[in-house]
Amino acid sequence: MTRISRCRVALLAVGLIVAFGSLSARAPAALDMNVGVGKVVANQPVSACNNSAKAALNSVLQDAVELGGDTGEWLAFGAPDSANGSTTAAAVHCYPLGGSYLVTFTCAAQVPPSPDSAAALCTKITAAFDSGAR
Repeated sequence: MTRISRCRVALLAVGLIVAFGSLSARAPAALDMNVGVGKVVANQPVSACNNSAKAALNSVLQDAVELGGDTGEWLAFGAPDSANGSTTAAAVHCYPLGGSYLVTFTCAAQVPPSPDSAAALCTKITAAFDSGAR
């Protein structure tokens, strides 16, 4: 009976050492998220925002799609990696404001293997949006 108790205590001690030892280990990757700039564009219809959002996402990522029907919420993912998963994604939201619109950018990246951080990804998409990438 005493022998079983000692084995259990030793096994528990080894388990705790392994558990606490792994807490200090470096994670192989991190999910980086960024809420980019938001801006109001005066005297432009929300359709102009939708066109620019789709073009900007397609120029930096691929296969931009509008979620739902005529929602102004655009989503795109980066090219699939060797495991058929994407390590980058971004969303552009277009909100109507009378005869103007508000646009916001949100980005995510798994670093590594993605070479860009989420902030860098949002900067690229914002620049493409501002240039009217078509």
